[in-house]
Amino acid sequence: MGSRISPIVRAILRMGDPGNEAGRFAPRLRTSSVGAKELKFLSVRIFLEPVAARRPRLRGNEMASVQLQNPYPCDQCGTPEIVAVPLLYQQGTRTSSGPFGWGSSQSYSAHAAAPPRPRGYLRPLLLWGLPILLFFLWTFAGFSSILEHPMATATTGNAVVFFLLLGVACLGGLVFNLRRISRYNREIYPRLHWDWEHTYMCRRCGNFRLIPS
Repeated sequence: MGSRISPIVRAILRMGDPGNEAGRFAPRLRTSSVGAKELKFLSVRIFLEPVAARRPRLRGNEMASVQLQNPYPCDQCGTPEIVAVPLLYQQGTRTSSGPFGWGSSQSYSAHAAAPPRPRGYLRPLLLWGLPILLFFLWTFAGFSSILEHPMATATTGNAVVFFLLLGVACLGGLVFNLRRISRYNREIYPRLHWDWEHTYMCRRCGNFRLIPS
């Protein structure tokens, strides 16, 4: 019978470790007078039983991992198909370059998921700087005219004072807008950007949800 036993069964018969499945079967197999076919059947059963026992556990782990990936469903439609807004913006933005320049294109979802931008200082400088320059130039020209012609009428003096007051008012408006932009970029913009990084969008209904964790 020894010549008819497969190498797998021989390996099982050599194993004597009581902590192994084959080791627990080994004493029984040595003392029993079973045939080679029965030994092969037992060897296959010994090797397949641990695999079958692990299958439900693996499926349970896979289901648990899927639930952990989507712990926050949409609060409007209830679907777990939500995506982070930064990832949605990155996937929907394409940049192309050519011999004459470069350009970018965005999908509708990426445009809706655009991040907040810090405010720049160029616009207020242009809007307020040009009037300030003109008013102070007219004021300087008026003072120069008064110094050259001391007998000038009172109308010229009133115009010079008026332009000077307008220039000072525009300068105050410029300083006020610059301070407001600085405060926005320093205090408000970081909070808006943090909220954007923790915002999720539902792929089904398009609802946005802030998830701080």
